[in-house]
Amino acid sequence: MRRNRKTLIAAVGVGALVLAGAAAFTNSLAFSNSNTTVAYGSENVTGATVTSISYGLSTDGTTVNSVTFVATGDTSGSEGDVGFTTGSGNQPTSVCGAGTYDSGANTTTYICSGLTQAVSGITATDIVVH
Repeated sequence: MRRNRKTLIAAVGVGALVLAGAAAFTNSLAFSNSNTTVAYGSENVTGATVTSISYGLSTDGTTVNSVTFVATGDTSGSEGDVGFTTGSGNQPTSVCGAGTYDSGANTTTYICSGLTQAVSGITATDIVVH
């Protein structure tokens, strides 16, 4: 009985270490996709520090119709663009326009609508603030 208890305690300890390691890895990411349906490989950001990205999908979930991203600080005087990299290379970017600054949060939100990118081909999301 004593041996089983030691084994159980050791197994719980190892499980706790695995969970702690997973949490530490997750927290090391700069931001993550809030819509896990979109199967992209990475985000490429130029010109700003982006803290979050969310994707608006078609009703059947096969097409990205919009992308909303949040940049740190007041970048509202700059224009945002979004594009995608697919198996056939970089796709043309779409202009999002100027962002909206929230002084309380010290962030600028960009909303890019009117997109028609198939989810299945996305390997990366490309964001440019200029």
